[in-house]
Order: sequence, then C-alpha cells, then structure tokens
Amino acid sequence: MKYHHGNLRVELVKCAENLCKKHGYEKLSLRAIAKEANVSQTAPYRHFKTKNDLLAEVAKSGFNELKSGIDDILRESDAKKLSQSTLMKCMFHYMHFASSQKNIYDVMFGTVLSDFSLYPELSNAADQTFTSLNEILRRYKNYDESELRSKSIKIWAFLHGMVGLNQIEQSRSKQIKQTRAVSNLREAKSNLDIFLTESINSLLN
Repeated sequence: MKYHHGNLRVELVKCAENLCKKHGYEKLSLRAIAKEANVSQTAPYRHFKTKNDLLAEVAKSGFNELKSGIDDILRESDAKKLSQSTLMKCMFHYMHFASSQKNIYDVMFGTVLSDFSLYPELSNAADQTFTSLNEILRRYKNYDESELRSKSIKIWAFLHGMVGLNQIEQSRSKQIKQTRAVSNLREAKSNLDIFLTESINSLLN
C-alpha cells in the first residue's frame, strides 16, 4: 500500500479526473479512485463523503481550466477593444475544450450535479468562468450591463447547443438517419469557421 507524504485530497481529484476522462463519470466510484491512487478503499472517504462531492471537485477543476484558457487569450490582446479574430479564438477555445474534455464537460454541465449551491467553490468557479465570457463581449462591444448579460447568455447557449449537437452526431454517427437536420449539422461542421463566425455575429448584432 502506498504511503502518502503529500496532499492525498489533490491526488484523489487528479485520479478522478483521469478515470473520468477515460471512462466517463458514470463508471466512477470511490473504490476505483482508491485503487487508482493506490490507497486503502476507506482513504477517499476521509476527504469526500460521496462520489458527487468528488465530482464537484472535478467540475471545479474543469471550469478553472476553461476560464484559464479564455483569460490567456484575453491577455494576449493588449488592445482595449477586442478584434473579431480574438473573439472567435475565444469561441473556438470553448468548442475545443468541450470536444477534447468531453467527459469532464459532461460533469460540468450535465445533470449529475444538479445543485451547485451545495458546492460553493464549484459555484464560484462556474460564476468566474461566465464572468470571463462577459469580459470577452465587454471588450468586443460596449454593451450596457443588462445587454451584456443577455448577449453572454445567448452566446453560451449557442455554444453549448453546438457542443450537444456535435456529441449526438458523433455518438450516433453509425446509427443515425441522414435527416435534414443531421445533414445541415454536418454541412455546418465542414465549414465550421464560417458557420461559427456568422452565427456569433448574428447573435451579437
């Protein structure tokens, strides 16, 4: 049995993230995480009472990573007013994160953690990520506060919807019928740069 000199809580979260990325949160258990961390099966319960408590940490880490990427892009632009290319770079970062971290994204925005108020640190991380989205739009156009929030919600809803449609199309690509909706989605994906840019511009005008 491995003896831990460091922060076991942090290591358990990392193990949970790794297992979640490989297998999805549905197959995650505190026993499996204990095995991955090479500790006793009771060790995780000293830090997390339930699986959802641990998933809240996984989701918080995901929000922090998503926000960090957006903030890095914003820091690259010294201009007070963002260019359209920088705006779209942020949008594509969101899409790339959701695609490359699909199972983590599912924990962040799925139904497994239905009440963020139970996890104040997670709730704060989610709020801070939305604040970064607000900052993107604030620097792109000088919206007033009420319009800024409205535009941010519309942009997030659009991106989240695109992520969901993409996941459905990918997971059912072999079984799904070639309906007009699916055909249109695949056509949009083949010209994603143009489609995303035109859609974002339409929502912001």
